[in-house]
Amino acid sequence: MKYLNEYVNTGDIKAETLISLMDIKDMDVRMQGIFSRNYSEDLISITNEDDKTIFELSRDSVFHLLPEGLFLKENQLKKGRKSNFDFEKAHKELSEQKEAILLFFSSFDTEYFKLNLLLEKEVNGITEKGNHIFRNNFVEEPSIDRENEYISKLKILLPFISYLRGNHILLVDILKNVLSAEKIEIRDRGALRKRFIIHREGLSKEEYQSMDENLITFFDFLHQWFLPVEVEYDYRIKDYTPPFILGNTLLLDYNTHL
Repeated sequence: MKYLNEYVNTGDIKAETLISLMDIKDMDVRMQGIFSRNYSEDLISITNEDDKTIFELSRDSVFHLLPEGLFLKENQLKKGRKSNFDFEKAHKELSEQKEAILLFFSSFDTEYFKLNLLLEKEVNGITEKGNHIFRNNFVEEPSIDRENEYISKLKILLPFISYLRGNHILLVDILKNVLSAEKIEIRDRGALRKRFIIHREGLSKEEYQSMDENLITFFDFLHQWFLPVEVEYDYRIKDYTPPFILGNTLLLDYNTHL
């Protein structure tokens, strides 16, 4: 999957599972056809256009399911009896026609996809509560804190850890949504040592302490299931935005640094 300007390997994870973790207010879906599934993931790319998030999927649109004869001429690219036939011009016109038709059906494809996305969120909700099999295998595991708000959001991805473990690019984007962070950075601290910098702006003293306490258990869980075992990880919560002004809320190692 191409995420903005970077490539992220999402393996066989379906688009609904990934998008259900994102806070998307306005979206459009562009179906590129099932043929593209031969060389790309389900979710091909994520881009932004005019404050709208565009998802390209390797699935058939309504257009692909209908007879082409409803929209296009059968022999549009054949020379026939035309002596001045321009193949490149005809091919360009055909491509533009298909693009316009796909754009027309995009709204229908988007609404249908939203129904699947709603179903995915309902399934995630059931999974969070846990069924018998899930509870026996994951929730009742002593190392999983069921009361931790961050773990409860991330544990639905446990069935996909074979694709996610060590995938820092994708995990950073997932953690940004799970932790409601403005930004997540991973910094190298030497051989086999990394630090997660969690950017959260404007936390009060109580909010900072509560988040810090929850992250202790959360990062134990994250390291156990989603990060390479041979690498040592820690984290810091940071707010670099406010200027140093006496009288403001100043918390050492959060928004104040010596």
